[in-house]
Amino acid sequence: MIPRLFVPHFPRLGERMALDEAERNRLLRTLRLTRGDTVILFCGEPGEWRATIVETGPTLWVEPVEFVPALKDSPLRITLILGLTKSGAIELAVQKAVEAGVDRLIPLISRYGVCRPDARQSDNKSRRLKRIAIEAAQQCGRTRVPELCDPVGWSELPALLTEGPRLLFWESAGERGERLRVLPHPGSAVTLLIGPEGGLSAEEVRVAREELGFVIVSLGPRVLRAETAAMATVVACQVLWGDMG
Repeated sequence: MIPRLFVPHFPRLGERMALDEAERNRLLRTLRLTRGDTVILFCGEPGEWRATIVETGPTLWVEPVEFVPALKDSPLRITLILGLTKSGAIELAVQKAVEAGVDRLIPLISRYGVCRPDARQSDNKSRRLKRIAIEAAQQCGRTRVPELCDPVGWSELPALLTEGPRLLFWESAGERGERLRVLPHPGSAVTLLIGPEGGLSAEEVRVAREELGFVIVSLGPRVLRAETAAMATVVACQVLWGDMG
């Protein structure tokens, strides 16, 4: 597999580009690439560049040789709102959601969430999660890195909601919850809400349903971890309405 690299902007044909130290070490020391080998550059815009390593000195230089108009995003724009969980769980959820084709991720600070970061911790977590999203896009072949919002509370959430149906997957829905497979096609966009490891409070569920227009959906009789539920819902939506079916 040809290594894929995220770059801040697309170069022009024949314009050499220097890679940062981390990418240099990955390509030369880990992957054992050398002068003349091929890499793929993407920057979050449609398409990608095939490039050749032209210099491997203290700075590694690549030169683009061919633009490929690749488009690997799903026709279904999925926004995933995920209750902020402990670091390992939300990092796994972000990684797998990006691989499954999510369009936007919104970490939500909720009542029973174990993780409640202060401003400095929130900034650090956002940077870490954005790096994970980039690495996941590199691995799965996406040309666009999904938008990753900073963690928000319930009062800030309405301003971030967009068009399309809104589905709340609640572990206590039981028989009261709708079944995903019988819901009408959402069109081009859908928003999914998953609570943290401690679940959502009854008041949070009420706000989501009555004030924000979420429909409560059941994921079946088993209680899933937050990161498992996030992966399962995104994949289920892609199978039913996106590009996995």
